[in-house]
Amino acid sequence: MRHGLLLVGALSLLTATACGPSFDPSNEIVSLRVLGVKKDKPYAQPGEDVSLQLLWHDAKGPRDVQRAFIGGCINPAGDLYYGCFAEYAKNAAAGEPPAFALGDTFSVTLPNDIISSRPTPEEGRSAYGVYIVFFAVCAGSLSFDMSTDGTAVGSTGLPVRCLDEDGVALGSDDFVVGYSSIYSFADATNDNPVYVVDSNGKTQFEVAGAAVEADCVGEACQGTAPLEVDCDAEPARCIDACDDDGDDACPEIEVKPAINEQDNVERDVVSSRLFGEDVTEQMWVNYYVDRGSMSQVRLLNDATSGWNAKYRGELRAPKEPGPLQIWSVIHDNRGGMEFARVTLQVK
Repeated sequence: MRHGLLLVGALSLLTATACGPSFDPSNEIVSLRVLGVKKDKPYAQPGEDVSLQLLWHDAKGPRDVQRAFIGGCINPAGDLYYGCFAEYAKNAAAGEPPAFALGDTFSVTLPNDIISSRPTPEEGRSAYGVYIVFFAVCAGSLSFDMSTDGTAVGSTGLPVRCLDEDGVALGSDDFVVGYSSIYSFADATNDNPVYVVDSNGKTQFEVAGAAVEADCVGEACQGTAPLEVDCDAEPARCIDACDDDGDDACPEIEVKPAINEQDNVERDVVSSRLFGEDVTEQMWVNYYVDRGSMSQVRLLNDATSGWNAKYRGELRAPKEPGPLQIWSVIHDNRGGMEFARVTLQVK
């Protein structure tokens, strides 16, 4: 109860920090990062349960990292995350703090009236509702201190702080706050994107033209250590170091996860109705790497021109030998996502 009430005030200052679903544009992971939030139902029906899964990585680890979710924001003003704060304050005053949980997963139930409680939309537009969930990830201890000075050194401007073992506030390299939106349309669903997988649920990356088995897909990737690679046994998984340490002068190494059009591209019912013609969803893949450098994003599917088979990323190797991790995160424009990871060895 106390933590829920404190979070109401904490989240009310998110407007001052410009937190949201977009993260640091750099895709080289050198500190604590959140790469995405996967929902098992990107478009959910009224009354349905929706499970959320955080994908994050701590390049400074291993160390203890606290994760927290807060839900209960339904149809905020203007569908904007900062419209949640008045709703939270009203509910807290009535003794109803928002749902709060620790960990990498969180489950919410959409209200039965999440759509019907809203005004009737204009002709040609689809009726919908939206549910917003906030999260905080901290490489220390989360502190919900309402007396926090938002202007102090190391502060994010929030009365939610991330403290080290000495009680000192940690900064943005060790503390991430954001949100994820769940949309509900009465006549529309959306499946998460998928990788091409075999009967054992395994997928592959193509690295410099050779097939390499991925470490993991989806939730199995969270918190798992990089693989130990024997370059004699798995030469395709090994790449040469580059003295220029990931700079453009280093040779490009093409990396392409196994994704196909047939299992992914869906008709966007809502947009098709709005524009009066068949429109498919837009899709793209983000690449992240913990050493060296890599192209950040590639188009997978355009709503009108269709599938792009040239979605490979270009990796440039670091100069230091050792394991190198690559994350591939598929997104669609309707809240769907999936992720996979592969470990290479720099020699």
